[in-house]
Formats: sequence, C-alpha cells, structure tokens
Amino acid sequence: MNHLSKVIVFYFLFLQLQVGYSQVNAPLFNPQKALGEIIDKQLSELSGIIRANQSSYFWVHNDSGDDARIYLINKKGKLMCSYQLESIDVKDCEDIARVMINGKSFLILADIGDNRAHRKHVKLYIFPEPVYEDGDLSIVIPKREIRTITLQYKDGPRDAEALFVDPIDRQLYIVSKRDFQSTVYKSNVFNDIKKNFSILTPVQKLPFTFVTSADISPSGDAVLIKNLTQIFYWKRKRSESIEETLSKKPISIPYEVEPQGEAIAFGLEGEGFYTVSERPFGLKSYLYFFEKR
Repeated sequence: MNHLSKVIVFYFLFLQLQVGYSQVNAPLFNPQKALGEIIDKQLSELSGIIRANQSSYFWVHNDSGDDARIYLINKKGKLMCSYQLESIDVKDCEDIARVMINGKSFLILADIGDNRAHRKHVKLYIFPEPVYEDGDLSIVIPKREIRTITLQYKDGPRDAEALFVDPIDRQLYIVSKRDFQSTVYKSNVFNDIKKNFSILTPVQKLPFTFVTSADISPSGDAVLIKNLTQIFYWKRKRSESIEETLSKKPISIPYEVEPQGEAIAFGLEGEGFYTVSERPFGLKSYLYFFEKR
C-alpha cells in the first residue's frame, strides 16, 4: 500500500468514527445479490447506471477512458447495444440520470469529473431516452436531439461523480467527491427549457467524503448516496426539501465493497436498488441487486 493509499484509508476511518450513522432494527434491503458478471471489454470502467424505461435493461457508461457514449445492458450484465452521441466531445463522464420534460423521459450524461479541480465549467448532455429494438447493436443519437447545459460552481471548480434530479420539482443536485465533507450543489436549470447555463450553489454538507454516485427514487421519497466503502439511505417526506432530508443522519446499508464501485441506481418499481463497479487491475465486476424487504 503506497503513501497515498494509506492516507485515503485513514481519511475514511477518521470520518466514519466521527459520524455514528443511523441503524435500523430490521434491514431495509436484502444483502446484495450478483445478477450477472460484466465481461464485455467495452464496459471496463463503468461509472454510472440507471434503470431503463424498458424494465429488463439498464443504461450504463464509462468514465474518462471513453467517448460520449452510453450502453444498454440486460439484467445479466450482457451488452445489448451502444449509443454514440453525435459530434459531442467529453472529458470525464461520471454519472447518468433521468429528467422528465413535458411527460417525456430524457437521459442526462454528466461530464462532471475533474480530478484536479481545474475545469472552469462542466457539462451535461440531455437527449430523449432511446427505445431499444431487437437487433440494434450500434446507434447514433443525432446532434439535433442533444441539449448541452454548461454548469459553473459558485465557489470554484470541484470534482464530482454523482448527480440526480428531484422528480417532484426538477431541481438538479450534484454531490462533490474530494471535499473533506462532500458538498451538495443545486441548480434550477431544468425548470427553464431555454436555459443552457447555470450556477451550481452549495446547499448542504454531508458527514462523509469520496462520493462516487447518487440517485433518487422515481417518486422522490428516498435518496441513495454512495462512496467507495459505504451506501447511505435517506427516507424523505413529501413535504421535505432535499436539503432538509439530507440534513438528517443517513441509514448505512450493509454493503460488501466492490473493486471500485462507482455507480448506484434505484429500481423503477420500488423493488430495491442496483450497483455496478469498474474492473481495476483485471478484477471482476458484477451487476448487483439489493432487494427491498
């Protein structure tokens, strides 16, 4: 273990000793179950996942080692089809999310990674959720269908790998990764379809760091945030804002650490949630399911 690794491990241990996460008498979810192994060579650095509207599938993407591309996999982790965003250049895509606009589902590919915190702006690419048809292998999403949103942090550049859109009020939330306490940022950009630039305002500090993914349930009644070693869960009252919900102590979900787990997503029908990992150093990666009890 090199010096940097030792520092990171100490960092996590120190923070976790400070927090005292909430626990529940009965587990909320069953232990993680492997649904299938990710074996396709194109899916070596998975950093984001979301359930597809076609319920047998998932949308996933790689991070900085790939182009502006998303992939459709099935419940066994098998690659079904790739989708290239036409004429889009990306730097470091780190999460994927969904936003409903005029009753239609759009996907958000978030080019928000910034390991050295030097990017003045980060970008989101929004496009209609594709519909997979049997036999599709490689599809191009036309440039005319892609909306680009440019974001700037109010307090300077940040590295981030997690975002979600509140389905109740369509507020965008991004969670920083490398701050001593990961910070939640907010934008109203999805409530103005003509707006393609927005300032991200800090609204909440979290009692942990190194956040790698986040998601909100389809009804907006629960939030999941994941870092490298733990998964945190908040139950949300409909009358609460996201800030109010995240100000409460989270419940720590039992979790067997993945090789480099960077992606998490709720199911669409309240069945539980899913995670998937990168494959560092040739280690195996699986699509995991945490079934709701």
